[in-house]
Amino acid sequence: MDESTVTAAVEELRRPLRADGADLVLIRADPRTAVVELRLELDGVTCRDCVLPPDRLADVVESVLRRGIPDEFELVLHDPRRDTETA
Repeated sequence: MDESTVTAAVEELRRPLRADGADLVLIRADPRTAVVELRLELDGVTCRDCVLPPDRLADVVESVLRRGIPDEFELVLHDPRRDTETA
């Protein structure tokens, strides 16, 4: 897992989220443990229903990351709208 590949994928994902006032922050991309950890920030969101629902967002994030990461990895997506934080 290459951190620059993960960073590029996160940047791609951030654009549509920012249009709704949300943001996606890369916390870590650890090649040793194959963990990608992200946090969804909703501080600037006026319409939480306008942001993809948590499960759909996790699917989209994982799909975009899989295009650039050929090996297996674990996605940890912290989403304040849900109680569980693993996608």
